[in-house]
Amino acid sequence: MTDAELTLLSLLQEKPCYDHELNKIIEQRGIRRWTAIGSSSMYYVLDKLERQGLVRHQADENGRRLFSISEAGQGVLQTAIADLIGTARAYDRGFEQGLANLSALKKPQILSALLSRQQDLSLQITRLQELYAREKPTLPFALAAMYEHRLHMMEAELAWLKEFIPAWEAQAPDEPEPTIEPYFAPRERQVILPQDPDSVHKVETRAVPPEQRSTPPAMRTEIKPLPSEPDKPVEDA
Repeated sequence: MTDAELTLLSLLQEKPCYDHELNKIIEQRGIRRWTAIGSSSMYYVLDKLERQGLVRHQADENGRRLFSISEAGQGVLQTAIADLIGTARAYDRGFEQGLANLSALKKPQILSALLSRQQDLSLQITRLQELYAREKPTLPFALAAMYEHRLHMMEAELAWLKEFIPAWEAQAPDEPEPTIEPYFAPRERQVILPQDPDSVHKVETRAVPPEQRSTPPAMRTEIKPLPSEPDKPVEDA
């Protein structure tokens, strides 16, 4: 049975209600803060419970549906509540799974995550305390007990975190600083051309007159004169 189904059966156990009355009670008691039951999904859950024979309704002269819990619904509700109260369950399995695998993280990551949870938990406790103080005068005894139980559980975890974090830091080995090998850039080889006046390999050259300079055979091009065409006679006009 889902939390939404259990909540609606419990409200109808108190008294028969129209659907809009159920929605108003859910809003007034702040039930949506811990139970996923929206305004539209509430009608879907009511129809589902009615198909299962756990609730029934009667339509009035205006077509509004007055819901009430059936005998079968009372039996299912009592069994579910007795099981929830009588069976101890894990408070937060996700957190415990993370604790069991701390070795997958580095020391700074673990410390950051633990401090973040501690800060978030403190903020949640403050908000819940303010909400409980505001709504306590109108809350039924059982609903007030739910608020107090949740606050005690959260405060107990916060106290445990405040002891666990320094104890974990004391036993966690310091991670060695990464060693960085010095890097020496290779010296670039300097090439000095023979034309460089500072080069020790400079070759003395002598000037050659233009008329004595020769062109390599591969670069020689023989220039031949174009054939001349005979002059054409000019005709008289």
